[in-house]
Amino acid sequence: WLRDATLTLGAMVSAGYLEEAAAWRDWLLRAVAGDPADLQIMYGLAGERRLPEMELPWLSGYENSRPVRTGNAAVRQRQLDVYGEVIDALRLARVAGLDDKPHAWNLQLSLLGFLESSWREPDEGL
Repeated sequence: WLRDATLTLGAMVSAGYLEEAAAWRDWLLRAVAGDPADLQIMYGLAGERRLPEMELPWLSGYENSRPVRTGNAAVRQRQLDVYGEVIDALRLARVAGLDDKPHAWNLQLSLLGFLESSWREPDEGL
């Protein structure tokens, strides 16, 4: 969930884990690369964009609960707040003094440009 990106990055920076924070920022940059209109609310651990929800009928969950699912159908939701979360995470990385990535600023400008033209459109955000 990209919504958690800013909190995760902030925690790493506050705890002094700057190398890990830089690696997290780099993952974020790779995951969200591309057309800002295609930004998802979540990505897989390796940056996967396709996270289909599937039931696993041969497994039982906590206290034998069913169904057990993998993936998350919410990946298809349009949530405009996630743009702000990504922008804030990248701002935090810059303010924390993490080695600067020129394409990070260009990405922020692209996200802002997209958001400027679409913020009035309906979404499924909180």
